[in-house]
Amino acid sequence: GWGFVKDLATRTGATPAVARWDTGAVLAVLGHLAGPGLLDRILTQLPSGYALLFGRAELTQAA
Repeated sequence: GWGFVKDLATRTGATPAVARWDTGAVLAVLGHLAGPGLLDRILTQLPSGYALLFGRAELTQAA
């Protein structure tokens, strides 16, 4: 998710901190509206690191 945030900051002219805050605010609301089931399905399609942008902890499988 950090690469996405950095790219968004570059494209919008915002600082990385502002882009992270704004992205997290929007995606957390979308995740809430989508509900846990749909959000789980969305997150399985995204690379690791995006769960935090949706307001969720990034969980990993134990080795």
